[in-house]
Amino acid sequence: MHFKNKRNCPLCDGRESEPLYVQKFSGHPSHIIACCRDCGFVFVNNAPPQAYYNRYYRDMSKYEVERDYDVHQQAAKIIKGHCRKNTRILDIGCSIGHLLHLLRKAGWRYLSGIDPSPQCKRIARKRFGLTIHTSDISSFSTKRKYDLVILCSVLEHLVQVKKSMKKIEDWLAVHGQVLVVVPDAEGFAADFGEPFGEFSTEHINFFSFASLCRLMEDFSCRYVASSNNALFSLWQRRSELRFCIERYIERSKEKFARIDVLIKRLPGRVVVWGAGSLTRRLLEATDLGTRVVKFVENNTRLVGKRLGGIEIISPDRLSVHGEPIVICSFRFRDEIMKEIKSRGLRNRTITLKG
Repeated sequence: MHFKNKRNCPLCDGRESEPLYVQKFSGHPSHIIACCRDCGFVFVNNAPPQAYYNRYYRDMSKYEVERDYDVHQQAAKIIKGHCRKNTRILDIGCSIGHLLHLLRKAGWRYLSGIDPSPQCKRIARKRFGLTIHTSDISSFSTKRKYDLVILCSVLEHLVQVKKSMKKIEDWLAVHGQVLVVVPDAEGFAADFGEPFGEFSTEHINFFSFASLCRLMEDFSCRYVASSNNALFSLWQRRSELRFCIERYIERSKEKFARIDVLIKRLPGRVVVWGAGSLTRRLLEATDLGTRVVKFVENNTRLVGKRLGGIEIISPDRLSVHGEPIVICSFRFRDEIMKEIKSRGLRNRTITLKG
């Protein structure tokens, strides 16, 4: 027997797929394994709705024993190499919490897990002292933001793959990461014992690294490796512009703080060459204004005006001022220094190296 519904491609939502094989099971509906004509993803195109699987994993879970021990060890190793100990972690489909247990032993403390099986929750508490939530992706809700979400042997089971990933993105911090472990479909034919063993009753998606890249288009891949037909990959949320701007702000604050220290060490009376944005920021955020007797500008439109109540003069009037000259410009610093020298001015010059 077959499921009657026709499933679109879970990656690109393509409606047309080419059947590759029909896997029949005794006591279970057959799977039509097909290839999307649009993007080439391979999946079971007659899988039932996600609600069917949610009930199945809730009532018929077979993951109450320690499974995938080697996979968990490798996943823990990846996390240790890429995540800090204060990382807030959510393990989706955590079963009895074995991977969380490994992480806690290694020093992680902010650990959460969800699994649809109530029995897994009881075993996790009894065996490892872990509190996990009985839930699945569609029913789980949280206001907390996680630094790392673990999807270990999960994506191959999901009907609504892209919809699930979008929901998971809502649970991630700005620079959050996702650890994905799936069967490596590209390696199925390389070395195997059981014929058609990868076509189980539960696996309805067959991933390669290329198909993961399509799914994780909003993420950057930080790590990828294949081991014993398992594909391990770590993805970071791609918020490059925000990340770059935040980094710029952070580093600017550090440099600004160093400039502030330098300004505090200035003599009591100085001439500031430059009345642009940098000077205006410094007048607002430091005590520079208490030391300035005159501002100097080459921009004739500014000459004769006042900044912070202090007159802006042209370089021609500098000869009557013997105070140190503070060059308030990074971009034109060298040009200003050359002009000071060319004018024969003997004032001490101070630059804001920061």
